[in-house]
Amino acid sequence: MLGLMKHTVGGPDGGPGLPLVNWSKDYGDLRIAHFAGIHALQVLPLLGFYVARTKKQIVALSLLYFVLVLLLFIQAIKDIPLF
Repeated sequence: MLGLMKHTVGGPDGGPGLPLVNWSKDYGDLRIAHFAGIHALQVLPLLGFYVARTKKQIVALSLLYFVLVLLLFIQAIKDIPLF
């Protein structure tokens, strides 16, 4: 977002967005991957406490979460909206 000086890829900032979060409905939006990445600080400890029982499961959940954030980032860079 800092390199582009905007959060929308492929179009101007603003325009129609999803309710509540205002993520772009027409272009790729880097805020989605940013949101998922930042909230990993809350999601991963909760998953580790309530879901995972071994260290291997925690590592596997963390890698899956990383792949999710990476896919969201790639989707935004390719100018594909979330919905």
